[in-house]
Amino acid sequence: MASLQEISELISSRDLKGAAAALHKLARKPNRADTDWSTAMRLSSAIGDQETTLAFAQGWLAQSPADPRRMIAVIEALSTVSKYDEAAKMARRLQDDPLGAADAYYFQGVFAARHGRRDEALARFRQALKSNPKHTPAWEQIALLNGYDDFNADLDAMMALANQPLSPALAIPLCYALGRAFDHTDDIDKAFQWFSQGGAIREKATPYDIEPYLAYIERLRTTFTPELINHFQNDVGGENIIVVLGAPRSGSTLIEQILATASGVRPTGEHMLFRMASLPLGSMEPPDMARAADFTNKDWRQMAQTYLLGLRKRFGPARFYTDKSMLNATYAGLMRILMPQAKFIWCDRDLKDTAWSCFRSHINANRWAQKHETCAQYLLAHQKLKDAWANAFGDAFINVSYEGLVQQPEETTQRLFDHAGVERPENWRSFYESDNPVATASLSQVRQPLNEKPVGSWRRYEKFLAPVYERYFGA
Repeated sequence: MASLQEISELISSRDLKGAAAALHKLARKPNRADTDWSTAMRLSSAIGDQETTLAFAQGWLAQSPADPRRMIAVIEALSTVSKYDEAAKMARRLQDDPLGAADAYYFQGVFAARHGRRDEALARFRQALKSNPKHTPAWEQIALLNGYDDFNADLDAMMALANQPLSPALAIPLCYALGRAFDHTDDIDKAFQWFSQGGAIREKATPYDIEPYLAYIERLRTTFTPELINHFQNDVGGENIIVVLGAPRSGSTLIEQILATASGVRPTGEHMLFRMASLPLGSMEPPDMARAADFTNKDWRQMAQTYLLGLRKRFGPARFYTDKSMLNATYAGLMRILMPQAKFIWCDRDLKDTAWSCFRSHINANRWAQKHETCAQYLLAHQKLKDAWANAFGDAFINVSYEGLVQQPEETTQRLFDHAGVERPENWRSFYESDNPVATASLSQVRQPLNEKPVGSWRRYEKFLAPVYERYFGA
């Protein structure tokens, strides 16, 4: 059996398939007393293997079933594989431990919010703060839901915390909570100050270099040409797959929720199932794709079937599946090869609105959004990907603008459903009443009817944003 050091070396050498196989083998022996479970979790998470990460978290907990840290690891791992009921049950267990009670209430609030149960979520976040007044992530969630009991009292409580010494892990959520609180009162100067402070603390803790990502995007564009896609195209089909892609905060969650109003459409949100299915191709860079020359139809078919089976196993049988995973924009070329009948829907939004929305949102995966400059560069690179896929995918690809969706909803949604091959239901406008889980920063917006309020939202902060936005996006 490979050691964790050997597995780490496999990942470094881009043998992701070999690393995954070794991790799976290790996970099947959960009672090994000498296993470094935290390292195993980190390695499986690095390759996107959410199920194996859960198995390691459960193995870690089995060694000390009352340890709050280990219970939290299991709760987080359960939520990544959409096992929200089990995660909530574990959180209720955790609330009996004085050291874990605040986190327990917090997680229960998060899961309630994801299912649209706003009042329940806010009550749980208040319980978290009662248990631990310094639980700043609870304040951040209250601000996201605009769920203030007494706004002035809540603001005073948050400002009192801000004047205390806090670790970055506590200071960052508080900064974003205060940014949203002052935004709520139209105090633009203070709101911008707090959003910027949150980004600065994140950047200091985890500096982000955009150049490797920009180079990766260029390699994808030059690798997945129309000629390569047509040459390798698989025969599995994927006619029941609707791929929703685009930059974060561009409307992909909204589009998925609208599509899910149709009978037989199962929204799957964000996950790593396609990444796991495509591990034989590593990072899909030129050396990895060069190996594809030796692939047979059986190899391509196996990857596609692994993905489709993964969807059915995790989300149950359905006539159609929507997939809006964060990696879809970069994996779309391979998705097109493996599933030539899949439909692709790119969500577009005004770049300035998107950039501002990303900057003011605390999303750990979006380290590029910690600074205005890297945020703009990331979004421009995404636009290049959009153009590449539009050119390569032909009629399988459509571009849907957020502005068109909220300003001409009838025409835009009809085009959306027609492209997906799904009949638009009469009640599509009631998408916001669904209890489908939403695990993104859009969880509040998609619980409201369509409205134009987010259009042009950056202009409230124009005096701060115009110089950098004009430099990258033009006047």
